[in-house]
Amino acid sequence: MSLRLFLILVFALALSACSETSLLTKHDYQRSQTDLMRGEVNDARLDLPKRAERGTFITTMEHTYLGLIQGKADIASLQLQAKALEDRVRYHVSREAKTFFYLQTPEDYYASEHEVIWLHFLLGWGYALKGDNENACVEARIAGSLLSLPWSPNGHFDDPAMRLFLADLWTMCGDWQEARVDLRAAWALDNSLAWAKELANHEFAPAHLFIVLGGPGPDVEWAPEMTLNPLRSERKVIFRLRGQKSPLTISDRSGKQIAAHLSPDASNWYARHVARESELHEVILDSAYGGNAAISSAIATAKITASTGLGFGIAVGGTALGAGILYLGAKGNSGDVAAAGVALIGASLKKGWEITQDGYEDSTSELKQSLDPSENYRFVRFLPEYLWMGWSDQPITFPVTLQTPLSATLIQQPSVLNGAQTVSIGYLPDARFNR
Repeated sequence: MSLRLFLILVFALALSACSETSLLTKHDYQRSQTDLMRGEVNDARLDLPKRAERGTFITTMEHTYLGLIQGKADIASLQLQAKALEDRVRYHVSREAKTFFYLQTPEDYYASEHEVIWLHFLLGWGYALKGDNENACVEARIAGSLLSLPWSPNGHFDDPAMRLFLADLWTMCGDWQEARVDLRAAWALDNSLAWAKELANHEFAPAHLFIVLGGPGPDVEWAPEMTLNPLRSERKVIFRLRGQKSPLTISDRSGKQIAAHLSPDASNWYARHVARESELHEVILDSAYGGNAAISSAIATAKITASTGLGFGIAVGGTALGAGILYLGAKGNSGDVAAAGVALIGASLKKGWEITQDGYEDSTSELKQSLDPSENYRFVRFLPEYLWMGWSDQPITFPVTLQTPLSATLIQQPSVLNGAQTVSIGYLPDARFNR
């Protein structure tokens, strides 16, 4: 390797390192995610990583969501994000005639379809908690338009769980007729949701509506596949949902039970996310990831070459020296000297091989860690994986207990009160946690 090439490589690596340290990693979220798995939502919010990306789309979404599931309508930062992102949604038609949409943020993050819709869900939820029904309905309408895309009936993003939450949002802002439309849309997307169709047939909103969000959000894992383009195939990730979709019991203070119905999970959100990443890789990933992969490959190759050269040198040098000693022993009829020469040849070959193998294994291990995209993969980590919905027209006395076999919590009072109607939103991680 020439000196010039070496200096270029070192400089590029330094730039790469600087850029990577400015982004949060999977490890940075470990403490906060552990808190949430335990059901300690306030601690999860307090332990959100703060070393980087403060005030960006991802961290603002996460902070706002964790606040909202505690009943805190702290949406000011998200309002600023939404204002800065107005009219920045872009559409892309794939080769399979699927229409994807994404939102490019000022920090150059390409928000996924479900993340863009949840931006408006969170804002609408926050407005409803503040009693601002007009703006809550505005956000519901925006989210509904993104789920509908009437000019593209095939291959666009729609989802039954999101339709159910949208129905809840419409109910919170006082528009039951729009809620009925989305309940029917959820059933049309998944005919197993007969209960949603039944609720949609109610002319008036139920006296008490309960939405319970479940799951701690997915974990992302590397899933490399060998293809003709290793840089793209090794970038492949999968999202593993961790919520258990357990049966939920809803009961009020007097012991009255409210039937809880489970929605489909968020698998489709992340399947679309992965498909969209593949379709938009030229725009989103190739430049940054390809540069990092090229640098990492060059460094690993240099290390492998160096260790191989060192190992080869030791093997050749030791063999030559051992052969000389063996020759002297044979010439002087000294069995001990000859044996020492043979031993030196064997030891040199063994040591040279060990150095070569260790260098190769260490270098390829470093390369694998460098190419593993899951550690630095950017996405909004804290979003629900599914929801339960229940309702009642009978009088309810608070607090209301929410319980699955894995977690439990209380709803102390309704989230939103519209005349005689109440809407309550709760949260359960519903996940197995190894203590």
